[in-house]
Amino acid sequence: MQENLFTYLTEYESEMIRLRRDFHRHPELSFQEVRTPAKIAAFYDALGIPYRANVGGSGIVATLTGTRPGKTIAIRADFDALPLQEETELSFRSIRPGVMHACGHDGHTAIVLGLAAAFHAIQDELAGTVVFIHQHGEEVFPGGCHPDD
Repeated sequence: MQENLFTYLTEYESEMIRLRRDFHRHPELSFQEVRTPAKIAAFYDALGIPYRANVGGSGIVATLTGTRPGKTIAIRADFDALPLQEETELSFRSIRPGVMHACGHDGHTAIVLGLAAAFHAIQDELAGTVVFIHQHGEEVFPGGCHPDD
């Protein structure tokens, strides 16, 4: 299974880069995330992976169950941006003045989506369940992860 997982991750590398650049180009501040969770949900819709939307606000929690019994693991990524001006000349730099992904949340989200696609591709080999958590509002207190959710 591990070898197949790495094979699929390698195949999805360009898609993860594309997603990361898209999220980087379109950052959203904490509790103002609309486009990003919609893109995440559309990704899971395309794969046919069930998910819950609007968790704790605009969070997404997707669940992939293997064909054999086993443990449950969770993989988490946050997707909010910071109130900072991007000063790069990258082709995928932020198009929102004063808002940028400066600490990797764009990458976290793209990687978790790539992992979801790879695990989905080997779902028949999977023992157990993988829960993919996409947290909004992580950069502020109290953030988008509440004990009551």
